[in-house]
Parts: sequence; C-alpha cells; structure tokens
Amino acid sequence: MPDFVYDIPLRDLATWFAIAAVGSIIFGMLVVKPIMRLLIGAGPDLNEAINYGTAGFNLFYGLLLGLLTVSAYQNNERIAEAVLQEATVLAAVYSDVNAYPEPTRSDTKAMIRDYVLFTLYKDWPAHARGAYLDGGANRVNAMRQKLSAFEPQTPGQEILHAQMLSAFQEFTRARQLRLNGVYTEIPNVLWYAVLVGAAINIILIVLLRMRPVRQFVLGTITAFFLGVILFVIVALDDPLRGEAAIQPDPLRRLWDRVMIWDEP
Repeated sequence: MPDFVYDIPLRDLATWFAIAAVGSIIFGMLVVKPIMRLLIGAGPDLNEAINYGTAGFNLFYGLLLGLLTVSAYQNNERIAEAVLQEATVLAAVYSDVNAYPEPTRSDTKAMIRDYVLFTLYKDWPAHARGAYLDGGANRVNAMRQKLSAFEPQTPGQEILHAQMLSAFQEFTRARQLRLNGVYTEIPNVLWYAVLVGAAINIILIVLLRMRPVRQFVLGTITAFFLGVILFVIVALDDPLRGEAAIQPDPLRRLWDRVMIWDEP
C-alpha cells in the first residue's frame, strides 16, 4: 500500500472505500457493460455462462481475501503480544535491579527509564512513519554493558545476576519482534492480485442481464461489502502505522505506575 494511505483517518478512509465501491458499479454499468456487450454479445444464456465462469473465481478470490484478512489480524496480534512482552519483562528487570548494590542499581534504573521515555516519545512516532531510530539500540547496548560489567561478590549475587542477564535477553528478543512490526506488511504482489480480482468481480456483476435498478442495488451491496473487506485489510496491514496502529500502552502504564515515582 502507498504510504499516504496510513495518514488518512480511519473514518475518511472507510468513506473513500465506500465511495469507490459505489462508483465502480456506476462506472461499470455506464461504461464497461456496453463495451463488453459489444464484445461478447447479450444472448439469453449470458447469465448462465457468467454464473458458470464465476463459480471458481469467487471461490479462489474469497479464499484469498479471507487468508489476507486473517494474516493481517495475526500480524497485529503478534506485534501487540511482543509489545506487551517487552513491557512485562522490562518491568521485572526494573524491579529485580533493586537487589544490585550502588551505583549499579541507580545507574541501571536510570537507563531503563531513559529507554522507556525514548521509546514512547521518539521511537513510536518514528514507527508511525515506517521507521525506527538507532537511539533505542544504543540505550539497550548501554544497559547490557552496564550489567555485564557487574562482578558478583556472593553466591546469591551470582544467581541474581544470571537471572537478570537471562531476563535481559528475553527483553531484547521481544524488542526485536516489535521492531520487525515496522516492516511487517502484505507484499505488493498480493495487493495486485487483490485489486485485479476486485475489478474482475465488479465486471462480472455488471455483465449480468437484469433490470438496471435491481442490478445497481445488488451490485452496490456486493461492491460495498468488498470495499469493507479491503478497508479492514488495509487498516490492519501495517501494525504500527495509521490510526489503527498498535499503541505503546503497556510501556506507558509501566512508566505511569512504576517508573515515574523514581524520577529525581
């Protein structure tokens, strides 16, 4: 999908899809239908021939739309789960670091708070533009170096430090899954197939022999539903872009309920 689509509010985008659906039927009945009738004729068996030809097409096209809708939804769920996992593990790391001696404890907690603020107010706006910033990786590396430099002095500290490093690795994996969502989208080649299939579907509808009013009403209903399905796929296509994008609510709650109280 073109980038400008994600800058359109959802209500306006839905309206444009509805207008395009109705407009396609009007254009098909006024322009495409007369031309196609000249090419293939308008015999009494036309509807039967069209129904025979559309049986297989509707099966495969409906299957394509269904799979794309499910795929887009699953992509959103996977990225949302990664964001929740990132915030959950980071909260555990922030709590467990209290067992470290100074200055490791205060320095690491300050780094974590800085990372959360950067993600909320710098990285997430970049996600909305289809990108991410290097500042997040730099902050993660700084935290990793800080923890790696700590030398446990007791068996208890050794156990705590091993658990901390394991949790930190889990945090980085969840963060990487979230960053992958910036570039998670349906390939353009599939969009070509979807749009071509939508055009063929409209053509087959307007070719049917029936009264114009009846054809317009039935065609509009069918095209409108097709537009709704395409709108849903577009809205869910890129999990971190557009008005329907996943929001950093788990990280924001982590900051508001835990970290803000430790700010100097």
